[in-house]
Amino acid sequence: MSRVVNKEQYFEYGLGVLAQSGFKGLNIRVLVNGLGVTSGSFYHHFRSWQGYVDALLEFWENRQVVILKEMEFGSGTPDSDIEKLRELTLGLQHGAEAAIRAWGANDESVRTAQRRVDDARRKTVQKAVYGVTGDTENARVITSLGMAMLVGFQQLAAAGHRDDFAAVLEEFVRLVYSRATV
Repeated sequence: MSRVVNKEQYFEYGLGVLAQSGFKGLNIRVLVNGLGVTSGSFYHHFRSWQGYVDALLEFWENRQVVILKEMEFGSGTPDSDIEKLRELTLGLQHGAEAAIRAWGANDESVRTAQRRVDDARRKTVQKAVYGVTGDTENARVITSLGMAMLVGFQQLAAAGHRDDFAAVLEEFVRLVYSRATV
């Protein structure tokens, strides 16, 4: 018996498939079988595979904005913003993000969404780092290091490495505060 699912359930399930199987493992059959729905349900919500991909990427892209808004990022102190970003970063679906990055190497629409996410993250992190350091150039360089650290961790994790990202992220936060203005 088929059940009723909403778009968000398709997106959450799709991100889980990306994390487990990579972008090559994500397709309509996997989605409908995994969710216990008919292909008619899929087409009712998305009309086409590209419609799903576009909606999934929009969901993924907007998720960080929604979470930051819920966390009230930017409304407190620089210290609270750094802590909120640390929490957000630890909670990312790193496997799905690595798969999206790999997918983007093969699909222009995915690559474009990935760039928008990277740009938005860079802007958000740089704002938080600047709040601590008070130095635009330091904030830019430290943010670039943080972005490289995140992407590198995600790629290594996707390749099977099991590093403690919380410890790595804590070192990054220490670096930010080592550049703090008094």
